[in-house]
Amino acid sequence: METAAARWMAFDVVTIDVTGHRLFVNEKDIALEPKAFAVLLLLAREPGRVFSRDEILDTVWGHRHVTTGVLSRVVTLLRHALDDNAGESRYLSTVHGIGYRFDAQVRTAASRGELAADKVAAAVGRVEMAPPELTTPSAATAEPVSVSPLLDPHKRARSSRHGFMLPLLLIAALLLFAGYWHIQHNRTMDSKSPTLVVLPLHTVGMAQDENTLAEGLSEELITRLSHVDGLHLISITSAALAQSGKFDLSQLADKLKVTHALEGSVREDGDQLRINLRLIEVPEGKTLWAQDYDRSIAHVFALESDIAQAVSGALALRLGLAAPATATATAGDNDPELFREYLAARRAHRNEDLIKSAALLRAVIAKAPDYARAHALLARILVTSLRPTLSPPVDIDAGRREATRALELDPNLAEAQTALAIIACRAADWAHCVELFKHALTLDPTDSDCRSLYAYWLAGMGYLKEALDQAEIGWASDPLNLNSNFVRGRVLDTLGRHDDAKPFFGLASSSTPRRFYAMWFNAVWRHDYAAAREFAGALPEREGFRESSIAVTEALVDPSRLPQTIPLIDASERNSGRPNSTRLMLPNPDFSTVVPALESELRNGLSSGYLLLWMPEYSALRRDPAFQDFLKRNHIIDYWRAHGWPSRCKADGDGATCM
Repeated sequence: METAAARWMAFDVVTIDVTGHRLFVNEKDIALEPKAFAVLLLLAREPGRVFSRDEILDTVWGHRHVTTGVLSRVVTLLRHALDDNAGESRYLSTVHGIGYRFDAQVRTAASRGELAADKVAAAVGRVEMAPPELTTPSAATAEPVSVSPLLDPHKRARSSRHGFMLPLLLIAALLLFAGYWHIQHNRTMDSKSPTLVVLPLHTVGMAQDENTLAEGLSEELITRLSHVDGLHLISITSAALAQSGKFDLSQLADKLKVTHALEGSVREDGDQLRINLRLIEVPEGKTLWAQDYDRSIAHVFALESDIAQAVSGALALRLGLAAPATATATAGDNDPELFREYLAARRAHRNEDLIKSAALLRAVIAKAPDYARAHALLARILVTSLRPTLSPPVDIDAGRREATRALELDPNLAEAQTALAIIACRAADWAHCVELFKHALTLDPTDSDCRSLYAYWLAGMGYLKEALDQAEIGWASDPLNLNSNFVRGRVLDTLGRHDDAKPFFGLASSSTPRRFYAMWFNAVWRHDYAAAREFAGALPEREGFRESSIAVTEALVDPSRLPQTIPLIDASERNSGRPNSTRLMLPNPDFSTVVPALESELRNGLSSGYLLLWMPEYSALRRDPAFQDFLKRNHIIDYWRAHGWPSRCKADGDGATCM
């Protein structure tokens, strides 16, 4: 254990200046960012102890609104700095499902000179206590040979009595060192932010509807490989869009920012699946690994596990990454027909046809009541609010029952955790909301929709910078996904970065009403009223807000038209049964009416309109008593006191002052 006087630490060829925040490896000063240095100190101070990821995040970052992906990146930086790797770790060991452990004998001292003296004394002690020279039965007549410390700094050499061996040993040492440096240099060059896209498998000689199976197999592989420490994965939505867009290797590198791609084909022959796979470097096109698989479709889950292990193993040889832990199948996974039906339901969910997805899932559950993943996805649908034409009615109690049942059958289902997170958020149980979202994203880091929901709720709680972090992580893993782009744009708008937000709304589908709402608001905040008129006129009439949005646009240009605007806003709210957020844009809005309306959107998840609560344009709202009541009534201020204040707010008596 480190003492209070320990200002220096050392292990093997590594020296740490604790107070000077410097790292030396083989006496070379290694640049290390502050958070990485803090993680190194935390772990090195208690070698052998397993630190959970949350414990590290809480200690180093000071709050729980940082993703495990940020920690993984820092651990990768440390491994590079220490010349360590996840596959054959000497220092930083990954304890799967928990966190990290530091494995080294650490020496501490008050000064660097004292540390050096201790090192010499320890070396002398080891020489004096060295065992007799060893011989082997097969070389009983041969002279024992010492191993140079140049070959392996972790094994102390013994003196040789035979001086003629020294030149040979030096030559061998230099050759081995050159080879070792070449391997490590290539590993360092190749392991800079490795990002993999798993392209949906091409179907060969199969019906078109079998694309669901091929896409489902790819999605399963993405989820499994996302647990390889230090490897980033592109989500299935962007992977499928890249394939349908016939992206070449240069486009994959440019638009998805990937370094590697896994591609292949699947053919069904009776009850057999024949899968051909190839792992390639992007954009060079060099094949790193290729393999053919011929298995029964009934063993598809075991096949996915084998492929994930093989791919991660190939990457480990190239990039120094560790293989993911072997997953276990749940009831129904080895039933080919049920598996197909479940994949069809999941595809409908990804396409936002939640009514169809729920019906398919209920059919699966009727056949197999213990199919955990069907319960989990159904739970997520039942607590999700989209437009009535696309969603079954929200049923919180039924969603909770389905999620609970799913977790009884399999505690590692991200979709069930996401459903419970949404339930907690809607109940203003923020501690459980955050905890469950983080756990869900640990189970499935590539679920960009879950990450987008988490970003929305964080923003609703006032944690705008943390929300943007989540939105950007989601966008990086799913850059072609319309929702990932939309959420990033909405959070940027909430931060007042309207010019930065604008491009992300242009990528959304033209048939999506929320695109026009977002682009209209963004144009108004940029004072581009010509564009605002265009977007207001494009709003679907059935939504009930087109006339009022057109009127508000004109009133912003010509305030004399204000009297014509308010009756249209009132009518839109009566006819739609929903609050009209444009009311906040008018002069002297009634905050006692506006705040409860936005609060209802926060609690029911109907839209992202509640983010208006936090925009710089409406700072007057946050000075109104209605906003203070909102913070207290929804227990947001209680969460701040317990878990940290957002950057715009600080304590003020029993309330808060928010800029």
